Amino acid sequence: MFSAPDGGAPMAHMWEPGPLRRLVRAYLLERTLWRLPRDGSVLDLCCGYGFYFTINPRAVGIDADPRAVAQLSKRGHDVRLGNVLDGLPYQDARFSWVVAHDVLEHFSFPELERLVPEVHRVLEPSGRFLVLVPNRKGFEYGVRKNVGHRLFVTESEVRELARGRFEFEASYPEPLPRWLGRFFTHNKEVFRLRKI
Repeated sequence: MFSAPDGGAPMAHMWEPGPLRRLVRAYLLERTLWRLPRDGSVLDLCCGYGFYFTINPRAVGIDADPRAVAQLSKRGHDVRLGNVLDGLPYQDARFSWVVAHDVLEHFSFPELERLVPEVHRVLEPSGRFLVLVPNRKGFEYGVRKNVGHRLFVTESEVRELARGRFEFEASYPEPLPRWLGRFFTHNKEVFRLRKI
């Protein structure tokens, strides 16, 4: 769940994907996530129903959806309930990685300007911020499905948000090359940033 545009109650638009869909996504589409440490040094920002926990069950998560948090907690995952725009309830330099998987497109740019400094704060020196956002086709599909897409995030926005806080390390499409992936709703743009 994400904050409503007016700062009011969170919007409920998340559902728990079935086990087959979760496994297909984890093993075939999200190769970058497999390269991260598989321990509690990774924060899954706005973790929803815990897709990333399929890959790293020891990760830490935060989300504003009480049902998702309760379900993940019942499964033994380390998750907290909270609106990330109110700040992250973790100590400085707590994590080596923060993952924002299908997250940034749900916020306005001014909201992201509030969130990114918090991500920077909770990362250890030289920690990484991994951003995965939908390509144009995926973003527009989400708008049509009314899942709360608000900002089409491009490299330009990510570079602007990173300025003075992060070194821009990499940008690439996944899982398909950009020329082919533009025809598919599940192709992502991946940005890897290093804290400076």
